[in-house]
Amino acid sequence: MKNWLIICFLLVASTGFGQHLKKKFYGTYKGVIPAYKMDIGSDVVDVASASITIVLSPEGVVQQLGNSTKNGTWKLVTTEKTVYVLSLRLEGQLTEEQLVLDKKTKAMIRQGFFPQPDTPLMKED
Repeated sequence: MKNWLIICFLLVASTGFGQHLKKKFYGTYKGVIPAYKMDIGSDVVDVASASITIVLSPEGVVQQLGNSTKNGTWKLVTTEKTVYVLSLRLEGQLTEEQLVLDKKTKAMIRQGFFPQPDTPLMKED
């Protein structure tokens, strides 16, 4: 019986507290995805830089990339000593995006899909 209670507590604790970020990390992060080149078979296409805004809240996430806005959800993948690693699931996307949030500077890195480069984003106050 005692072991059963411990197992139940651990399961509830791991699922109930898995999405925890401190309030100071919620907010708006802005940056610019740098220009890059994309190889599409026999041609190489230049892709222009684009502004990106990510709004992180306890209820979900909103990403604005250029003129396109997508809503979605986030989950905390890893908590390390200096960073949080978040995974975003946005509407209309088959793959999840990864964000690395620095706990000290409150700066975020959006890991781009190949060949898109990684993008630094700064938190607005």
